[in-house]
Amino acid sequence: NSLKPIIAAPGYTLNLEHRVARAPAAVHPTDAEWMIVLDGAGTFTVGGKLAPASGGDTIEGGQARHIVKGDMILVPENTPHMLAPDSGVVLVLATLHMPHHSAATPGRGGEPKLFNAAADLPAMMAKAKAAVPASPRFFAGAPLLSLPPIRIGLEYRSPKGIASVHKNDGEFMYVIAGEGHIPTGGTVTNPKDTGANIDGDDMVGATDHLMKAGDFIFVPKGLPHKAISDGEFVLATLHVQ
Repeated sequence: NSLKPIIAAPGYTLNLEHRVARAPAAVHPTDAEWMIVLDGAGTFTVGGKLAPASGGDTIEGGQARHIVKGDMILVPENTPHMLAPDSGVVLVLATLHMPHHSAATPGRGGEPKLFNAAADLPAMMAKAKAAVPASPRFFAGAPLLSLPPIRIGLEYRSPKGIASVHKNDGEFMYVIAGEGHIPTGGTVTNPKDTGANIDGDDMVGATDHLMKAGDFIFVPKGLPHKAISDGEFVLATLHVQ
């Protein structure tokens, strides 16, 4: 098994993990963990308790689920979990730990959603695409995963887009499907303060990033950016403090 950083951001590290064998069960006392299956397949077990007879190496009473490429998982803090690749298969994951304290967030943002299947994505994307023309914003979508206040959303982007600056949070983006452009930096033209954001028509002096399915990008707090495409461009987005 191996792990290496993909993106290092203030307080967060997005890692690439290759699993060739079952690793010991784990519990993260204060962090939730976002997992994206990038390739391969395996079994994900969550919940229950660490098995004393195994020295905490395995789980008793957990729920096992077969996972495949495109599946996404959100593991709450203080929750036993374990991954095992299928025989002869390399399970490839992107993983991100986020500080979370569920006791401090009751009733905020609806019910948790801790698993999103790759098989559900086509219908979700089709529904979002149909909603774009009537959307008051520049995209349409739905939650992929949620553990209030953590929310990972699907965004089907429209060609119009706007420039935006998030005053209070950074943003991780993962391209689920299609391709498009995410320019960053420069100066926002015709800026308007909307409270949490500063929005504008465009940016001057930005650096363009051509983004394709499977790509990741992190936009730090305070950095102008936008996401546009003439065709299909579907993102998973996560805002972090």
